[in-house]
Amino acid sequence: MTREEHLKFCKICNNQKFDSQKGIICGLRNSIADFEDTCESFDENTQLKEKLLAKNSENELINQTASQGTRFANYLLDRIFILIISFFLGFIITLLLTIISPNSAGYFEQMGKLEEFVWGFIIGMFYYSFFEALTGRSIAKFITGTKVVDENGNKPTFDAILLRSLCRYIPFNAFSFLGSDAVGWHDSFSKTRVIKIK
Repeated sequence: MTREEHLKFCKICNNQKFDSQKGIICGLRNSIADFEDTCESFDENTQLKEKLLAKNSENELINQTASQGTRFANYLLDRIFILIISFFLGFIITLLLTIISPNSAGYFEQMGKLEEFVWGFIIGMFYYSFFEALTGRSIAKFITGTKVVDENGNKPTFDAILLRSLCRYIPFNAFSFLGSDAVGWHDSFSKTRVIKIK
């Protein structure tokens, strides 16, 4: 067996010991492992095994995390799709208002800034929450080959998706992506990540 194959056992063994020059060694023999198939003194530590599995899973997730460029493309594409949906929804509502209440037909033309923000907030919340809860992907994420997962790489809960969608409206959220890990506030608060799946 190679040193790497030995370490798969040694890292989760109760008998392990750390040596500053050799790394992880057997605490019973004070030497690095040299067994062939099995170690007679192997005593599995379930806590160490769980920690190692969690760390490996986290490292794998970090390696799959979408880049800043991809996240920016997602942002721009999603904004375009939200504008398109808003336009068509506004058109349909205006058409219905013209039929039902002709005096209210000009509602969208008379909206103030606050009403425009509320309208955009509702459409955006619905857009992100619906698509990401249903498929883990917004329309832009389908295009860029990315997906939303929780911190363990699993499908996020609806609550996490709802919180994620809500956190997008935190002022200056876009600037939270300027770090090297491409993880924004709406990712960290909802304990989600966006990963590459293509």
